[in-house]
Amino acid sequence: MGDIRPDTADLPQAEQAALLVRTPNGPTEPNEAQLLTDLFGDPNADGIFGVVADGGTDA
Repeated sequence: MGDIRPDTADLPQAEQAALLVRTPNGPTEPNEAQLLTDLFGDPNADGIFGVVADGGTDA
């Protein structure tokens, strides 16, 4: 098996970021960008999607 995940609940953000590793897996949806656009509308200039497009919640 792989390494045991550390408990990051109390780590500062910089230390949490240092634990991130790149993996070979990609998006689980074939067209993730379209799915996100359908749910949240167009992303802003930074590529960040906002609230749910219909004004509801995502739950």
